[in-house]
Amino acid sequence: MLGWQIFVHSVRMVFGNLKQVLQITVGPALIATIIIVGVFLALGIPLEALDENAGELPPSVTAGSIFVFIFVLLAVIFVTVFWIAVSWHRFILLEEYPTGILPIFRFDRILAYFGRVLMLGILMMIAYIPVGLVVAVLGESLAVLSIILVIVYTVFLVVCFYRLSIILPAAAIGEPISLSDAWNNTTGVGGAILLLLLVAFLFQVMVQLAFTVLAIIPVLGVLLTVFFGTLILPMINVSIFTTMYGVFIEKRELS
Repeated sequence: MLGWQIFVHSVRMVFGNLKQVLQITVGPALIATIIIVGVFLALGIPLEALDENAGELPPSVTAGSIFVFIFVLLAVIFVTVFWIAVSWHRFILLEEYPTGILPIFRFDRILAYFGRVLMLGILMMIAYIPVGLVVAVLGESLAVLSIILVIVYTVFLVVCFYRLSIILPAAAIGEPISLSDAWNNTTGVGGAILLLLLVAFLFQVMVQLAFTVLAIIPVLGVLLTVFFGTLILPMINVSIFTTMYGVFIEKRELS
């Protein structure tokens, strides 16, 4: 039941440290929002210009302006997400408590984190090439078999991704490990990770269903939806990586 224990511990970490969750997430999120809105206004882009059904751009808006806005938007989102993730990993693993309204901005750790995420993303894309070739060979005549093959292979790759994902917290705390170290330290836990993924998926489905019910409550429903959807659920996912690093690399015991 290791997968279940990892999930429960990750959830407990988040709900047991709500003050730190708010300290780590709210400040960076507000800064990101201010920057995005500022760039949006500075470039003079009207809201209708972002509508996918919009026709020609207004004369005051150029394609370059849209490109700059999208580039800044993506950069700010990535930096903010990695800033929060790095701060959370360091809080849990190093007991680096956030002080004030903002967590410490560690550019070197954020950059290292981004590099690891990019590397894992490239590896997953390369790993998809073989199944893509097989599906192309099977053709439409064996569409059902192709779908089953893609689903099974996707699940396999997700498990592999989670096994390797412990390089992320390692980069965040400044104790980098190689892909081979991550792979070797998670040998034989594929079943546990599969259970972990299943439980996490079911938990998110249940939360989303609860949000649907709460939506009928005018103000409280919206606040709870935003709180869980933008703060709690993402932090639980980050905590899963943190817990896995603690268990498989630091050999911590799960209480």
